[in-house]
Amino acid sequence: MKAKGWFSLVLLAACAPSGDAIAPPAAEAKNEACVPGAQSTCACPNGDEGVQQCNDDGSAFGACSCEGSTGTGMTEPCGDGTCAADEDCHRCAADCGACEPCEVAPSCDGAQVPPTDLPHVTELDVPAMQLLGRAQLEARLQLAVAEAGPAIRTLAAALDDRAEPGEHLLVTRLREVFVAHPQAAAALERQLNKAGMGSPAHFRKSFPLHVEPRFVQRDGDFGGGTLECGAPLLRMAVTDIVVHEEDDDVANDIVYCVIQAEAEHGSEIRITPQTPNLDEGDTHTFALESGVFWGQHEPTTPGSNLLVTYDCIEADTTEGYQSLVAAIGQAAHQAGNVVEGDNGWIFSTAAAIAPVVSSGLALDQDDKLFNAQQTIPIERHLELTNGAYWTVRRDGTHLWSDWDWELVIKTWGCAEYGTL
Repeated sequence: MKAKGWFSLVLLAACAPSGDAIAPPAAEAKNEACVPGAQSTCACPNGDEGVQQCNDDGSAFGACSCEGSTGTGMTEPCGDGTCAADEDCHRCAADCGACEPCEVAPSCDGAQVPPTDLPHVTELDVPAMQLLGRAQLEARLQLAVAEAGPAIRTLAAALDDRAEPGEHLLVTRLREVFVAHPQAAAALERQLNKAGMGSPAHFRKSFPLHVEPRFVQRDGDFGGGTLECGAPLLRMAVTDIVVHEEDDDVANDIVYCVIQAEAEHGSEIRITPQTPNLDEGDTHTFALESGVFWGQHEPTTPGSNLLVTYDCIEADTTEGYQSLVAAIGQAAHQAGNVVEGDNGWIFSTAAAIAPVVSSGLALDQDDKLFNAQQTIPIERHLELTNGAYWTVRRDGTHLWSDWDWELVIKTWGCAEYGTL
């Protein structure tokens, strides 16, 4: 289905061990054992005939595929009157019968834009809480360093000024970004050192770059959906920011957000445009395509719970951070690990770099960081295809000035076989 077409683009080749060998082109292969791409029959354990395919360099046939085998020496085709294990009402209505109509989710026609008059789903609201203080920001960085996840390993490799033979292009490009932003790089390295990383070079040797899945894929073909409806496909966007109380009583507030959404089927990040000066009581509405942080190209199925991290910055002194995050996205794009949009990227786990950078720079420069995180359960995704909104709110006091900001988040989408 078209909506699934970009999933293969979000796999993080960058997080393979740096020493992995690169296979030679097929044209250079010697002593071919078979014709590349050719198929041949093979024996399955249950007595059926399976299929195996010659690999790209012609050196050997791949594993025997026995999908659809029955143990009777033959594979059941669609139309034989038996609904086999690999068939359902969508794949083979002739054997399995017609599917019941999906009447609880919309079709994907016109699903790029949200419906009007969306209901407020209050249980997804993130209520007003205090701005992250130094202690919370320090704890956030310390946890990231202690976990030594892909983002920290990638940053350590890029902050190490010595390139290693065979390192991935993403690390090289990020190092170039830090060289171009020396003050930000020094600030980030300073805070990561305080958080327990120590020398980036030493950390890099202790924790080589590789990736372990952060999300476990659910069983079944339609994660979060049903047989009748198929998988739910969603778009999510920050559409408005409301200043209930301004932080800067003289110059008013200028705000932008870095929002990251992570799920089994990928990760996306969005940098919103800076708002104009916002006075108390003002609301700024973002253009739709500048606020979408999940499903940036089209409605997309998460395949698991969706974890959303909101980092919004009052931009008196952080233009350097905004340009740094943009440069990180562009570097990853050049390395072939993201699909790039207008201040938005579809990443894999490399997207987690942005919250680490925002915490480090906020600590070093004493900037004001609005942070929130929430999980959108997979069990809600099919319902949310019909459209809904919720709010994320933070308030506090900064330099004797009270402040109170609120984001409005909208979601909508469709189901693979929706009819509503």
